[in-house]
Amino acid sequence: MKTWTKTLGILLTTLTLWIAQTSIALARAGGGRGGSIGGSSGSAGRSFSGGGSFSGGSSGGTFFGGFPFFFWGGGGWGYGSSFGGIITLIFIIVIIYIVYKALKSKNMIKGYRSKDNKPRMEDLPPDTPVDLNGEIISNDSNDQRFTKAISYTRENMRYFAETFPRWDRDYLIGRVRQVFFWFQDAWTRMDLSEAGEYITPDLLKHYQSDLAGMKSRGERNMIKDPVLHADDITFIHSHLSEDNEHFVVMIWANLIDYTIDSQGRVVSGDDTNRLYFTEFWEFKWENENWLLSKIHQEDALEIAKIARGDEQ
Repeated sequence: MKTWTKTLGILLTTLTLWIAQTSIALARAGGGRGGSIGGSSGSAGRSFSGGGSFSGGSSGGTFFGGFPFFFWGGGGWGYGSSFGGIITLIFIIVIIYIVYKALKSKNMIKGYRSKDNKPRMEDLPPDTPVDLNGEIISNDSNDQRFTKAISYTRENMRYFAETFPRWDRDYLIGRVRQVFFWFQDAWTRMDLSEAGEYITPDLLKHYQSDLAGMKSRGERNMIKDPVLHADDITFIHSHLSEDNEHFVVMIWANLIDYTIDSQGRVVSGDDTNRLYFTEFWEFKWENENWLLSKIHQEDALEIAKIARGDEQ
């Protein structure tokens, strides 16, 4: 059952019990004969100060005479009424406690969070990524870390795009995704024959060396079901000059990544759980195309400088 449904049920039940108790009290407020707050309309004694009035006393047949029943058991202040009053007082305390817990519940305030501040799997959307400890996986911390760089780069690129269409934001996002998916597929196939259209010659040499080492060990890195949404591509740096044009994007992607040996056995990685990661890809305008020139990890010195604004 949803949290809000449970809370609504608790509140409605509490309200029903409260009204029921109050109704009993008010039913007794007529003094036992009139059956109403004012008692019999023809009774001379039924005034605002009489025994059956709004301020009536020990008979318990008045409006305020009803409330002693509600709070203290009614019918006077003897042993029985005191015992009833204690029971009623406990009842009221329980109601207040239930309402307090419902209104102050962490699940109502923070959503998707349980008492230990961890997300509850049954309340999360089906596609919400969580780690092995049950924590939601997100890139929020990096978004905050690069707030200044992101804002500066957005304005910078808008200015560049006014003169050079190759700096159009949507076009660049499409190019980043194109290179990303090509690279994952080519790496798994261990075939970089088309690399000239996607990465710079220097980066190609680096990855050719890595692939040669894997082949010599009889290993193969398997990349499956890569995911990179357009909204998970964030521009954090841009530069345009007469002899150099480049930009850096922060990508938040996920995929299944593992390595097998010549017998098909998994020697590293995980062939079941998805890997969520943040990387910083640098693209360079070369040979009339945007080519991937570097891939930085989160702790790279160059990225730390960009985060501090040193590269602006």
